[in-house]
Amino acid sequence: MPVSFTCPHCSLDTIVDDEYVGQRGPCASCGKEISVPYGSANVEVAAGSIVVRRRQMSAGMIVLLVFGGLGSLALVATVAFVALFPAIGAARTMVHKRSCESNLTQIGIALRAYEAAHGTLPPAYIPDDTGKPMHSWRVLILPYLNEQGLYARYDFNEAWDGPNNIGLTSHMPGVYGCPADPDARQLGETSYMVITGTETFFPDAEPTSINRAKDDLTTSILVVETQVTGVTWLNPRDLKADRMQYVVNGGFGQEMGSHHVEGAHVLLADGTVLFLDDVTPPDYIEGMATMSGAEPIPWDVLDQ
Repeated sequence: MPVSFTCPHCSLDTIVDDEYVGQRGPCASCGKEISVPYGSANVEVAAGSIVVRRRQMSAGMIVLLVFGGLGSLALVATVAFVALFPAIGAARTMVHKRSCESNLTQIGIALRAYEAAHGTLPPAYIPDDTGKPMHSWRVLILPYLNEQGLYARYDFNEAWDGPNNIGLTSHMPGVYGCPADPDARQLGETSYMVITGTETFFPDAEPTSINRAKDDLTTSILVVETQVTGVTWLNPRDLKADRMQYVVNGGFGQEMGSHHVEGAHVLLADGTVLFLDDVTPPDYIEGMATMSGAEPIPWDVLDQ
């Protein structure tokens, strides 16, 4: 009766007929001489060699081979993904930065369009009768962001957090949220603010114009990127010039900052967007935050 036999050289597991027990000859798999021991295996002898008849594959062996192959493919795919992960992360980071830059560019165009229509930039906020901030500049420029419908739904007769207006929080225009901020668009929190103060382009409730600037527009900041503000886009709250340390990524909600690596974007008064390195000296940033003062700004700062 057929019995199993394993080649001692190549470990090939076969089934041979018992009539060839005790025969010697080359293994049909590895070619090395083998001897079929008694009570173990059978082979066929043909032309001085041992012809091995392979064992039929069982269903269990087929399952093992199939899943073994799939496991190998999964391992190869995992290794390939791990190898590509840094490149994927770098590409995602670049896309986020470009999208953030585009957001600020669109905001700059809307501010310019508002100024062309009204003669001034929007005020940082519109106050109520007591002087308390009531409506944000981010709401005022909605028509110039192609958000006329959202603007029409906003009720200027109640505060930004009134029963009607607060319901618009989740309808924040995409340009107000940096894609690198995981909470911005989900929570309706703005990623962009202006710097308010007497020497800035947004002297609180008083509107001014870019044309009144005495400093070079290529060195003057109009809007900045901010990090983890917790401020919804409707909230008439921005950065106050007299409370800032002018350090990039130096304080959540109090300074300009971002979820990008090593810096943050700023929109300049000439409409261009600059990525300020987080090691930029505070004195230079403070000088760029004003619309007059003739502060010298090195070209290497503007070439970042």
